[in-house]
Amino acid sequence: GKFACKICIQGFSFAFPVSISVPLVISFLVGSCGTKFSSVCSFEFMPRYLFWSCDEGNGNIINDFVVNDWSWLWILWVVSQTWITIHVWKPKAKRLASTEQLFVRPMYNAMLIDQSLSLNRRRDDQDAEIKIDDIQARVSPEDKTHQEYYETNDNESESSEGAAKLDKVKSSDQVIRIYGCATMWHENKEEMLEMLKSLFRMDEDQCARRVAQKYLQVIDPDYYEFETHMFFDDAFEIADENEDENVVNDFVELLVNTIDEAASYVHGTNLRIRPAKKYPTPYGGRLVWTLPGKTKIVCHLKDKSRIRHKKRWSQCMYMYYLLGFKLMDQPIDSTRKEIIASNTFILALDGDIDFTPYAVRLLIDLMKKNHNLGAACGRIHPVGPGLMVWYQMFEYAIGHWLQKATEHMIGCVLCSPGCFSLFRGKALMDDNVMAKYTTLSSEAMHYVQYDQGEDRWLCTLILQRGYRVEYSAAADSYTNAPTGFNEFFNQRRRWVPSTMANIMDVLKEWRRTIQVNDNISFPYICYQLGLMVGTILGPGTIFLMLVGSFNAAFGWDNLSSFGYNLIPIVGFMFCCYFMKSKNQ
Repeated sequence: GKFACKICIQGFSFAFPVSISVPLVISFLVGSCGTKFSSVCSFEFMPRYLFWSCDEGNGNIINDFVVNDWSWLWILWVVSQTWITIHVWKPKAKRLASTEQLFVRPMYNAMLIDQSLSLNRRRDDQDAEIKIDDIQARVSPEDKTHQEYYETNDNESESSEGAAKLDKVKSSDQVIRIYGCATMWHENKEEMLEMLKSLFRMDEDQCARRVAQKYLQVIDPDYYEFETHMFFDDAFEIADENEDENVVNDFVELLVNTIDEAASYVHGTNLRIRPAKKYPTPYGGRLVWTLPGKTKIVCHLKDKSRIRHKKRWSQCMYMYYLLGFKLMDQPIDSTRKEIIASNTFILALDGDIDFTPYAVRLLIDLMKKNHNLGAACGRIHPVGPGLMVWYQMFEYAIGHWLQKATEHMIGCVLCSPGCFSLFRGKALMDDNVMAKYTTLSSEAMHYVQYDQGEDRWLCTLILQRGYRVEYSAAADSYTNAPTGFNEFFNQRRRWVPSTMANIMDVLKEWRRTIQVNDNISFPYICYQLGLMVGTILGPGTIFLMLVGSFNAAFGWDNLSSFGYNLIPIVGFMFCCYFMKSKNQ
């Protein structure tokens, strides 16, 4: 019953069987008595002492049952119960609602199971209804340019500050706002094309929902606003004609030339997007495209000589820009800011990710289900040709799908991958999350934990503030996996140490984390500790197994086997210390 209510099939799979179960059983019992009276040979398979007692009466079993046994009172009782629980036929609960939102009590009475389930079902308390007029009244980015909008806020902030604080919370503050934030560097055309096609699909889906709501007056519970921001690292190079002048590099030009191809593919026709508007910025430059569905792609071109580069600093940049500048600087009451922040989400993307609006909607459903959910990630599928990709498919299935599903069930996920994850703005704006995420690395451990595993560290900060991180296996996305061993080795050399460093951070602060976060328990800490011990002892165990196998296969003594197996390990250590990474 709970599952049926969660996935919105309550009418047929919950209300119908609960309402019809008792009348159906009574009808069967009464009909069986009539059959038994009409033919003594019926129900021969059942011994007489097991058959239920039936009053013979005057031979009319239906009349005797209804009139003589006062069963009409029972019929009125059933009708009354059906009328009282009529709300179970018209559910209004959100998808994947929690048990507390669906039922008054989490348990049921097995003696009167039908009445217990139907009477225990809550009358769905909906959130404040989002009015179409409120949405249309909001200032749209299409009406004013980006700079004009914020200049107006700055000029009117002093005069309207007192009035703004008196503003009441509007239903439009609960509209879902999604900022797709892609961190890019040196992606090739195929990788850019996959991401751009995903963004055009989001634009098409958002446009359809907006048009249905605006012109057809349809209240869409899944309505959202979407805007894309790309942060392009190392986007400039020295011009050939003038060494004192910087120009965009080939990868930015490739992005500009690929956007029309992606639009034509998604819309099924030859389509040309209007040229991007260009804005100079202190950190480099900005390109702004308006897509056919009226959503925007804002590409921030970073000059590494003016601003810190690499992924973590791009993430810091869009967090402070979207949540700090575009939200906290608005001249509205702090209560409204808190509600807007709770319904504002950062969709972290990589430059090669392929996803669908359906996958994003599943992550949004998780966020709506639990307002204490700080981040949610989907199932990542590695794609590409070659043996290395085949190996990574197996590795992702074990290390990502099964591992994250286990963490989701017994505690909460420790890492939400930055290639396709949804973060709640309120969680990122909490104390010691965004602020601590901007910490400069000053120690060796900092470089490993902060710069090499930024996604896992961000989730660690969210967990340590009491928020939950979940995993949705149905939210599929596809990313290009490394096809060469060199790229694969460098990726794993970043991931493995950063994973161990962040888990050690959680284990080191386990007492405080358990007190702050209700989703992390002592058994879950023991589970992570066991994984950590296994990770540390794993290579040594394999080494000892090889020593034993050499002893059994070749008849060598243990000391000789130990020495021969030690040679490649010492050689690899020498390479790591004295050779370049491409030769390691």
